[in-house]
Amino acid sequence: MQRNKSVVRLKSGGSPLEINTQMQKSREGETETGEFSVGMCITYSLGKTLVSLSITEEGFAGRVNLVHIDISEDSGKDSSANLNLRVTKNERYGILCNYMNTKFVGSYDSFKENYCVPPLPDREVIRYFCRDGGGSGGCFTLEKKKSDDDGVVTERMKATHDFVVGEETMHVKIRIRIRNGGGGREGLDVEVEGPVKLTRDYMNHVVSRMERKVKSEMEASTVALVRNAAVGQRWPKGSNDGEDGGDDSRMHMQWLITQRTDRRPISSTAYLA
Repeated sequence: MQRNKSVVRLKSGGSPLEINTQMQKSREGETETGEFSVGMCITYSLGKTLVSLSITEEGFAGRVNLVHIDISEDSGKDSSANLNLRVTKNERYGILCNYMNTKFVGSYDSFKENYCVPPLPDREVIRYFCRDGGGSGGCFTLEKKKSDDDGVVTERMKATHDFVVGEETMHVKIRIRIRNGGGGREGLDVEVEGPVKLTRDYMNHVVSRMERKVKSEMEASTVALVRNAAVGQRWPKGSNDGEDGGDDSRMHMQWLITQRTDRRPISSTAYLA
């Protein structure tokens, strides 16, 4: 087992943030069954608040087929947040991952947003916070992207976790993709970056940029849909121009765009302002 310990000073003052990183390899029975597991655990300790981010890889014969991502936060005041994600390697469809399962107890609360706007990657954003935790909480994002290589559809994913304390965050990025292990065997390749200290403004900027891309793609697809539907149709004569109803047609198109784009969720950054 490998351990690394560090202490980070935060602008919010008070107790320093203690960070522990552990790497553990469990290879019991590998010579008999070929099964193995590799685990990485990052823990943050701030006063009574304890946060744990665990990434466990499981596989067979040197190939990773399953990855567990488990996040837990305990305020030390009978309140906790738990998030769990399972990522598997499927021979036909590539990477398959379930959306994050969550459980919040006591003073913890959360809100979730899902974005599925092709051709952009599918995205999920989960914000959680502790009402009596002095501003602590977290943000988890999950991005899945499909690719079609010679008729074989595969997925790759990127997940991020931010432990939010005041105006700063501790940021971890996880990338999972298909790797060719040789001999025709493919497995999951996991890369972990961090933790690094970022500002909460930067985290909000990243999420806001994603939301702007989604909004822009929604508007573009809506305009194309309305134009296609309008081909070959003749709108009633408008009361303004008295010709072919061009003004009414444009007004109808704008109304449809507004109706569709206004159904998007409220920007999540508003909750962290």
